[in-house]
Amino acid sequence: MDRPRRPSTGSGRRTSSGRGGSVLTRSLFCLLSLAALLWLAVFIHPETRTAVSRPLRRTDLSQRVDTAFANAAAEALASLTVGEDGEEPALPIPRKIYKIDEDAVLPPAPDPEAFGVTEDPAEVQAVVERAAPLLEGQELSWSPDIELAEGSHLAWYYDESILAIAWKEEINDTVCSFIEVKLADGSQLRRTLAGGTYSSNVAHYATEMARSSNAVVAINGDFYTFRVYGITVYQRQIYRNAPEYVDTAYFTSSGDMIFSHRGELAGEGEAQRFVEDNDVVFSAAFGPVMVENGEKCDISGGYAIGDFNIPRSRSIIAQKDTLHYLLLNLNWGAGAATMEEVQQIIYERNVQSAYNLDGGQTAVLVLNGETFNRVDYGAERTMSDIIYFATAIPEDERSS
Repeated sequence: MDRPRRPSTGSGRRTSSGRGGSVLTRSLFCLLSLAALLWLAVFIHPETRTAVSRPLRRTDLSQRVDTAFANAAAEALASLTVGEDGEEPALPIPRKIYKIDEDAVLPPAPDPEAFGVTEDPAEVQAVVERAAPLLEGQELSWSPDIELAEGSHLAWYYDESILAIAWKEEINDTVCSFIEVKLADGSQLRRTLAGGTYSSNVAHYATEMARSSNAVVAINGDFYTFRVYGITVYQRQIYRNAPEYVDTAYFTSSGDMIFSHRGELAGEGEAQRFVEDNDVVFSAAFGPVMVENGEKCDISGGYAIGDFNIPRSRSIIAQKDTLHYLLLNLNWGAGAATMEEVQQIIYERNVQSAYNLDGGQTAVLVLNGETFNRVDYGAERTMSDIIYFATAIPEDERSS
């Protein structure tokens, strides 16, 4: 993001004690003033004066104040400490914290100019290098050396809060579609239900739900209205508690994916305590868990759902690192896999956790409102839910 420059009034940086003290005083004054105004914005909510949809907890208030103060500091220092004559800033500028309010009906819309398509890996590598502050040293699965599937292309999205890279590889005679996503904050990992409420009995196409939710990237969920197994959490509320037959994946406010295995959390109140203790925002109930703590899970005994030993289209969500996800899709039209075969493919990507979502014609990856994978039979199937990743940058703050 371009930072405003102050007019040059002499050579060198502001290093004299008089000017340095004046700049520091103004900086501190601006910081305190901005922090005070943001404190009022956080706690007073003058725009609505209405109650939020869930209780505002002590941790929420603390995080909002921390975010407000950090952003006030970033903005004040960016405007007051830029060096003269195009020099580096006299003081380090902290990164601004982007976060989507959990009570927001929609996240910000993605920037159309931040999407890109190419056949040249060097273009994607240039985007990766720009995204270094967001990646914070984390290793990507994507590499310029990957041999792309014949006739395929690369695609991406990048702004200061999210990086997404999409590509296709041919593995074991099967075309695998990948989308790798790195986020700035856990609030950017979200779920949408068709119809907007649990058990609405409405089904939509994944692309429709992705576009209406302002998703940058989306993957199909568990099609929860089609079956009655697992623990279903939405907006921190448990709607279904049937843990006997399937594993459940939970997504926390911090952006992590954690699991309970079939038969666990069956005691009275156990699921509720688990959700509260881990600040679970939503869950997916399909499975099985493929990888946990970096190790393959033993799935050799079969599974209650998902045509375990029959080659089918598969849809996998995996976590590689903090706020770092890898999505995988294999489809019938270009190859398929058994559950154990797809487990091996995702495990070899050095993920920490991996979970199987609904497959078959439901298996779909969406980027920029369009399917990225080849969907079974060449046509989307309507479904009940998607998991998606959004930008956290408001439209009026876009740097592109």
